[in-house]
Amino acid sequence: MSGKWTIPLDRLAAKSRLKLETVARKATFDLFRSAVLRSPVDTGRFRANHNVSYGTPNYTTTDSTASGRGLAEAQKALSLPVGGVVYMTNALPYARRLEYGWSKQAPAGIYRVSAIEFSRWVQRAAR
Repeated sequence: MSGKWTIPLDRLAAKSRLKLETVARKATFDLFRSAVLRSPVDTGRFRANHNVSYGTPNYTTTDSTASGRGLAEAQKALSLPVGGVVYMTNALPYARRLEYGWSKQAPAGIYRVSAIEFSRWVQRAAR
């Protein structure tokens, strides 16, 4: 048996780290995207008020009803650093009520239902 590696360990480690970072970013994006798409829509303001931030939660709100704002925020997960805490927040006063069944469009909630599926997105991103 030869003691020779076909791939130098430093390159293998760098490749594995890149893969891990890619999986973490994609799975986090899928989680956040799911929450945005599960958000009930009346005026569009709730969906537009999702904020994604790194290290500290962003509790700002906007009057925007732009349909793509929440998805653009979710997209941030693809470029944020890996290894810290990434937050998705929605600071509208009725956000908690929507999460706990106030909406007929999302009676089981938004974030809790999305979080249950997180392991599936990790597996998908790892392929």
